[in-house]
Amino acid sequence: MPSRILALSLAILLVLGLAACGPGGKEKDPGKNQPVASGGGSLSQDGPKKPDTSPAALDRKPIGTPAVIDYPELANETLTASALYRQALERPSVICYQEEPLTDPQPVEDFLAAVEKGEDRDLYLYQFRCWEGNDDPYICFMVHFLSTGGTMTVASDYSYNWDTLEERSSRPLTAISRNEYGMLIYREEGITEPTAVQVVNDRALYENAEECHRLRDTYLAPLAAAALIDCSWSSAGELAESAGLVWIFEDLYRHENGDPWDSLGSNWPLETMQETLSRYFDGVTKEMILGRKYAGSYDPQTDTLFYEGGRGGMMPSFRVTGWTQEGDWLMIHYEACDYFSGAPVEGSLYTLTVRILEDGSFRYCSNLPRS
Repeated sequence: MPSRILALSLAILLVLGLAACGPGGKEKDPGKNQPVASGGGSLSQDGPKKPDTSPAALDRKPIGTPAVIDYPELANETLTASALYRQALERPSVICYQEEPLTDPQPVEDFLAAVEKGEDRDLYLYQFRCWEGNDDPYICFMVHFLSTGGTMTVASDYSYNWDTLEERSSRPLTAISRNEYGMLIYREEGITEPTAVQVVNDRALYENAEECHRLRDTYLAPLAAAALIDCSWSSAGELAESAGLVWIFEDLYRHENGDPWDSLGSNWPLETMQETLSRYFDGVTKEMILGRKYAGSYDPQTDTLFYEGGRGGMMPSFRVTGWTQEGDWLMIHYEACDYFSGAPVEGSLYTLTVRILEDGSFRYCSNLPRS
């Protein structure tokens, strides 16, 4: 149980602090990389200029062109009617909803240019997220970058509603840049690891992004990671040997119903596991599910598997790069992406093959590497 609580907490923090790289097709025009800007300020005989972090300075009217919504179809009425959304529209902001940028990235480019020129400028990042089923489903994480004479500071805060949010005191920002994959990467003084947020929508970076998103969400998302990255298989039996079907069931059940422990506890009915897996794979047996690893955790009297989790690590993201279809067979070409930079992971090119059934459902057939 503690491992699941920790994993959930980390997941929430990652969603609030990071954007998952989205999928896409062939790169079209990602734009020029922005140089890293160090927060030294203008030099004088007295040394670097210190930023003004007094309440009066932080409460001044933001400098910069207000946000422009490029993808209104990605937002819903609850979001657009909220006070924080309306506030973000009045500021030089990047607005993200469910990890996707809705806005034109021009405020980012303006802020980076102002830092290089030693000018005053503001940049806000508003990340809205709706967690259906949670007691507090509406979360907003806000980051405020401030350039004062080229010296940079950053303030941030989060709220469990979309109505009010007060930013905390500012901290020195030592570097900020945007890369070719649409990620804004910044580093705060005293923080070991930099932070990355996607600020350019995939639709502005890649061809066929809409269809690639659909393929990712329909076919890759249910499998999460255990059956995809560094995992080659051509049948459910091979997948059982390489990754184990217990983890695959966990991912599929979570995709359909949410956390399996919330509804099943720690004793998972093997019949439920087999039924779920058989909706996605042909030839699944109870013996394949248990294998050698979980045979000792099986209770034949209740036909249940005792399982409390035990997975960890950072969840990768995937970008669909293309697809081909021959009759009922759909081949989806994809690659894993570095969760931080959005760059393709070397050696992660795979093709996931599925068979489309007459009723619209499908069966996974293979996941094989490609050169």
